[in-house]
Amino acid sequence: ESMDMFSNITVTRVPSLPFVLATLLETESLHSNVTPKVDARKVKYVLDPESNLSESASTLGPALNSIASKNGWGEWENVVGQIPSSEFMSQTLLEENGLYLYCGHGGGEKVISRSRVEEFISGRIDGIRGCRATIVLMGCSSGKLQSVNTPKENPSGRVHAMHYEPEGIAVSYLFAGAPCVVGNLWDVTDRDIDRYCLTLMEDFVQSQEDNIPPNSPLSLAKCVGNARRACKLRFIVGSAPVCYGVPVLCS
Repeated sequence: ESMDMFSNITVTRVPSLPFVLATLLETESLHSNVTPKVDARKVKYVLDPESNLSESASTLGPALNSIASKNGWGEWENVVGQIPSSEFMSQTLLEENGLYLYCGHGGGEKVISRSRVEEFISGRIDGIRGCRATIVLMGCSSGKLQSVNTPKENPSGRVHAMHYEPEGIAVSYLFAGAPCVVGNLWDVTDRDIDRYCLTLMEDFVQSQEDNIPPNSPLSLAKCVGNARRACKLRFIVGSAPVCYGVPVLCS
């Protein structure tokens, strides 16, 4: 996605075509519109839940609140410096047109486990998958997928002929119904990814303003690519974030 040939192209990753079709059909049945959207007033974030990223917390917290307040939304609901309650996480993921931003270590499995996320696939009585929020995971390797039978070390140098399907927390969210998931493919530095995160969120929530041409709205996937400019380490850190699922718009 960071190659120059893709600079003006929106790129997302999907495990298979049925994931795309399921998301579009569910969105159409709920809103009579096949394009998933995020209501910028419904952003919720979890910041430094393990309380060991004090610099990121002191930088991101006020900056995120500033983005919300200057657009007239007050402050986004948040949990900072502690593990959020299961009720908070359930409400966040079930929020129609919501967005869940996680800024901490990894993919946030200490906040909510993969098995718990996958339980949302049957969280509604109408048959639609329960996770309705768009997901942005800014932790190290939060978007990395790996086959469970991939050996960590292979001293013989032999290539295995078959692997299981790669999996990870990003796919678990897609499986549970999230229309779009942003995550990092590898480990990143905190200061650079903090800059990236703020640029991504500001670009995305402001993409619904009147000065954006109606025929060319900026999707979250497009903003993921554009925000790479904020990183000092453009490729080592800036190339880590990728977008899974379908492009979502901000409303």
